[in-house]
Amino acid sequence: MNRKSPICKSRKTGRPLTEYDTKAEAKAAARHANQSLPDKQLVPYKCKQCGFWHLSPADRQTPSETCPVCRGADGKHKESYASERDALRRAGHLRKEQGVKLHVYGCEHGYGWHLTKKS
Repeated sequence: MNRKSPICKSRKTGRPLTEYDTKAEAKAAARHANQSLPDKQLVPYKCKQCGFWHLSPADRQTPSETCPVCRGADGKHKESYASERDALRRAGHLRKEQGVKLHVYGCEHGYGWHLTKKS
């Protein structure tokens, strides 16, 4: 079942995102949207904030995992990106959306690539 999220909002429009209970529901919604709007390819992703599934433009997706070792200045585990390229893409999205300049570095424990504000 899909509904508007009370928590998650579009970074572009500020409107609530549609949330889906399962990956299968989100994939079906993406297929339907992609048939209706072929120039805007959407993909499902599981939201780490609310735990539900949302849709995102495919070119904006930068999949990550939570690093089991490294923590940020806030004490939370850092996100790890599989490749330097993925981390650079994510840093670019955050710079564009939030004006934050981030640097990319390899995890010293071998868990991919991280972002930092430190140069």
